[in-house]
Amino acid sequence: MIKTLPNSGQSDKVLWQQLKDGSELALGALIRQYFNPLLNYGLKFIRDEAFVKDCVQEVFIEIWNRRERVTVPDSVRAYLLSSVRKRVLREAYRQQILREEEPADLENNGHFVEFSPEWILIENETLAQTKERIEKVLSMIPKRQREVIYLRYYQNLERDEIAEIMNVNPQSVSNLLQTAYISMREYWPMIILLKGGWVSLTF
Repeated sequence: MIKTLPNSGQSDKVLWQQLKDGSELALGALIRQYFNPLLNYGLKFIRDEAFVKDCVQEVFIEIWNRRERVTVPDSVRAYLLSSVRKRVLREAYRQQILREEEPADLENNGHFVEFSPEWILIENETLAQTKERIEKVLSMIPKRQREVIYLRYYQNLERDEIAEIMNVNPQSVSNLLQTAYISMREYWPMIILLKGGWVSLTF
């Protein structure tokens, strides 16, 4: 029996539980809420929209098919991001889009440059200028540092959730964030000088 769709004030966990109970409406609600964020995240690894869409769809299909066996995760968002990350990389290797000898965290890959710039305070800058400069700085730092920045500040995930997604321990997440901050501090003046100006940067 298909249950009615819960109202917008109810949590992802309620939707997940209703999905487990067989609610196609709950599944649809989760797809509508998370499909685009999951697609955007998958595109950070493989710049092939059709391929990533297939991976996201397969994640939801697998969850639906296994709904009676899957537990309600502590964080639905983190669970879905982790699932898409694993499937994109696994399928990319299987289809030889990525080679086994080619690690997924290529240091000079520029895909992890899109994230919300509101966490950083820069004086006398328009939002467009700020985002452009942040993206240039992020393109200079290693990919795993960009990924942890993306998950923390674009997806607003907590340290433990990021650790689950990236398959590392929470301390490693903290270390990656700290290293990313240091790297960004080092590169920021270079970007500003190239633009012929100077601004102050506060983390």
